[in-house]
Amino acid sequence: QDAHAVALSVVTSVSNGAPNYGSLVKWTVTVRNNGPDAASGVRVSDVLPVGLVYQSYSTSVGSYTNGVWDIGNLAKGKSVTLSIVCKINKTGSIKNVASVSGNEFDVDLTNNKDDASVKVAKAVDLSVVKSVNNSAPNYGGLVKWTVTVRNNGPDAATGVVLSDVLPAGLVVKSASGNFVDGKWVIGSLASGKSQSFEVVTLVNKTGSLTNKVSVSGNEYDYNPKNNNASKSINVAKAADLSVIKSVNETSPNYLSLVKWTVTVRNNGPDAAT
Repeated sequence: QDAHAVALSVVTSVSNGAPNYGSLVKWTVTVRNNGPDAASGVRVSDVLPVGLVYQSYSTSVGSYTNGVWDIGNLAKGKSVTLSIVCKINKTGSIKNVASVSGNEFDVDLTNNKDDASVKVAKAVDLSVVKSVNNSAPNYGGLVKWTVTVRNNGPDAATGVVLSDVLPAGLVVKSASGNFVDGKWVIGSLASGKSQSFEVVTLVNKTGSLTNKVSVSGNEYDYNPKNNNASKSINVAKAADLSVIKSVNETSPNYLSLVKWTVTVRNNGPDAAT
């Protein structure tokens, strides 16, 4: 009696060939038995490579555990599918390989393995933190703002620009680094590295003043929530009271009358009470 024979084939595809770092992709693996006999013990090996973090799977038959899809029996002319959802946590090229095997003699081994790849663009996580040395300064006082930008990776960042446009009421007196028109041009920032900058301002307005800062770069930033920061100061109301005294006669006679005039002025910026 002739041994049973099958022609198992596998095809692998991906939902997005150019996903962003941190996004989800779905791999679809399709297995077909082209006969001439039914196949048994059909298994697919699809061990996810570094850069793909398993999230979930769904299949028309069998189960997927530890990188192996156990299909079992597969009739002649029948196809089954497996979908695997993964999270991307690596940049560059990532190739996912699937291979199929069974108990019976396979007449064509050229289609028992297939792969699909994704190309993940370089990615960074730029973050910025802002602090101030005095959150309740007086009008006319100096405050020092400190801005720290960090690249949490995974890749190096290029074209990094830190913007710090000061609101009305803050006048720049000095700054570290090359601070021009409210911007620091940082350029490149390696993964895991940070840089700090300081700017000293004169307070010439009362009330609440909010200083906002933002960072940007050339690469895809997968966590934009920390690209902006702000810090506020509360400046108490202030006034500049002045007084001038004059007299109508600086050389009066004994027992004569003189008139003294006292003038009070409020030079602001607020009303005086």
